[in-house]
Amino acid sequence: MALCTTMNSNLNDEPAQHDIQPSLDEILSMYLTTLNTTRNINAINHIQTNESIARSFSTDGFISKSNATTRFIQQSNTKVQFEQSAPVVTQEELCSTIISNESDLVHATNEHHQRHYSTKKPYRYCPKKNILSSPPMGYKPICVQLLARHGSRTFINSHDYDRQTLQIWQVAKEKNMLTPLGEQLKEDIEWFMHENVRVGSGELTQVGKEEHFGLGNRLFNRLKPLFTSSNTVSVITSGVKRAVDSAREFLNGLTVHECNIQISNEKPSKSLLHFHKLCTNYVTFKKQNPDIKTKVNTIKYSEQTKTYARQVLRKIYKKEFIEQLINGKYQINSDENLDPMETNRPTNEVDIVLWLYAMFSVAPAQVHSYLAAMLAKYFNQDESMWFAYINDAEEFYEKGPSIEGTTVTYDMAKPLLTHFFTSINACIEATSNVTAHLRFAHAETIIPFATLLQIPNFSDKAVHHSDVYTYDNNRWRGDKIAPMAANIQWEIYQHEDNNELMLVRMLYNEMEVRFKQDCKPVTHDSFFYDFNELKRSYANHLSQ
Repeated sequence: MALCTTMNSNLNDEPAQHDIQPSLDEILSMYLTTLNTTRNINAINHIQTNESIARSFSTDGFISKSNATTRFIQQSNTKVQFEQSAPVVTQEELCSTIISNESDLVHATNEHHQRHYSTKKPYRYCPKKNILSSPPMGYKPICVQLLARHGSRTFINSHDYDRQTLQIWQVAKEKNMLTPLGEQLKEDIEWFMHENVRVGSGELTQVGKEEHFGLGNRLFNRLKPLFTSSNTVSVITSGVKRAVDSAREFLNGLTVHECNIQISNEKPSKSLLHFHKLCTNYVTFKKQNPDIKTKVNTIKYSEQTKTYARQVLRKIYKKEFIEQLINGKYQINSDENLDPMETNRPTNEVDIVLWLYAMFSVAPAQVHSYLAAMLAKYFNQDESMWFAYINDAEEFYEKGPSIEGTTVTYDMAKPLLTHFFTSINACIEATSNVTAHLRFAHAETIIPFATLLQIPNFSDKAVHHSDVYTYDNNRWRGDKIAPMAANIQWEIYQHEDNNELMLVRMLYNEMEVRFKQDCKPVTHDSFFYDFNELKRSYANHLSQ
């Protein structure tokens, strides 16, 4: 396991601002008579049929109804508070309303927004789906361990997908080969990328900020006894700005009702939380393993992929031009601003559509509803599902369970798992007053870590060498394993009368999940595990 030198910087002390967002009236007017401005504006922009839930609200966030007004007051300490002048509907009530209501508005919104984003999917929280069991009698929480991916972010345009797509568009324009929808593509991309540049490439958006604010607020309300002025919260990030910003927003949510919590900002650690580029064995595996490349390319350039790619292109370009794209018979004027050594010219129609999907798959991170729905404008449900599957396949093979017998994709997460156990031991032995260890990282951290944990029927199943990963033969899904703000939490409970009795419960995206198959819970239907049993089960998964 290769290690790295960590960056010597701490979390910025200045809290981020929570901007007032546009109204939700257009989307929920059939539910609520009047819905005024709230910090949770984006909750309904991404309603989906399978998960008709609102975006992550802070626990004490409310939406006013009956022509009431709700105002946000930005206090000097930047903590968000509410003034209310009428009855309110809580997040749970709103969630229930959306799920049960079968109005045309819900169907219209679903039709517009139900697309598949793979690991770029925004975080979803709904109380109805996150009901937790109570700990056994006599147990109280003593600490919590958390690993979280950064929140929803802008597009990371490392391959100039926008400019290359626009070059192809320009050729079609000059040849009069655009459809009516295709005529809009240039303006859509330019607007999309303008917003990307305004926020910053790969930076946390307002949606991402709200995701982590809500996570922190719910953690505080769930485990209040841990967050007192006599205890300390340890925070460590990968050092990447979007992870640092996510940590800051999380802490804003955690401390909104208790500002005396002691925060210890640890030195960022890439070796612990951004290890995929530092592990020599993994870097070599990713570049040179022929089996992985073959498996991924089998899916990426299959006839089914070509069929869906051509379907997408027919919405944008005329038939004659699509044939030129398929056959590579088109000429792009050189762009002196593009480095030919760093530019990947498309070889066929699949690459061109993959670029478009890569750009617009982060669309739900945008505040503006028009931009948020950009993927839905060019991809229907089936098309978006297929290209999400391609992304899932890459993540599965390169960072996840992969092919049976392959462990290099997650061996690099062993130091992180060891850090979880070491931190728990320090809490149990009372060698530290740290009651919460909060770690903020990336999908490249979450996916290997989840694979190492071998969560049954979730992150534990590799494919046989002769098989290919599909949605039919494997339950691994990128939007479940590593959506934006994905999080893994271990809660540690100690018996009040016997300090040697310790239980651990794992939450994945704030829902109870089980530890690996051979790890036995205290009862067959429980999500609580004896800590000694946990140590026994994962002994061979720790770094030596």
